[in-house]
Amino acid sequence: MANNFVWVNATTLNGTLWDNGTLSSARPITQTGTLTIGGSYYDYKYLNAQLNNTGTIEFQAGRIVDDYDNNIIGTLNNSGTFKKTTADTATIRVAFNNTGTVNVEAGTLVLSGGGVSSGTFNITSGKQLEINDSVYTFTNAARINGSGKFMISGGTLKADGNWTLTSLATNWFGGTFESANIITNSGYLTIGGDYYYDDKYLNAQLNNTGTIEFQA
Repeated sequence: MANNFVWVNATTLNGTLWDNGTLSSARPITQTGTLTIGGSYYDYKYLNAQLNNTGTIEFQAGRIVDDYDNNIIGTLNNSGTFKKTTADTATIRVAFNNTGTVNVEAGTLVLSGGGVSSGTFNITSGKQLEINDSVYTFTNAARINGSGKFMISGGTLKADGNWTLTSLATNWFGGTFESANIITNSGYLTIGGDYYYDDKYLNAQLNNTGTIEFQA
């Protein structure tokens, strides 16, 4: 889908290739097949709609963004399977709400548009999930599994209820941990970044039952 696609009524999308351009609809679009989001890291995809995934989305590379010029805010809701599948970086700059499964199988997946997860993120060894420039909320039902890396850099990790960072490696290089409840680290948490510029704000009770390495 290299060109712009515009719908005016509720639409069901049964799989296609979206490598650049705009996906637009006045009503929600439900994706029931396999949608491949391709292109390169520099390719912008403008989401001017609410896109509900109940099938499979394979995100290879590029950036999903709002159309700020037209003051349109996009939303991506995943209740199916969402996969990051190439060595490149893929960034979601719209709200990303996850009640399904997200598999970071290759490269880095960056969440910089906010959202809420009550679902599961699985991070393969050597791969990375990053929260940047946004507030991302995890409910107490949300899980992050695997032996990959979870990075918080300039964004806010917000826990809605008691929540645990499990066995994966977590890097806190800037931004905020926020919760009215308790965040527990039972894995390996590295607090690093630049001494002068990367402030970390702890607006929660953080309990450590694993290992914390404080660098800077």
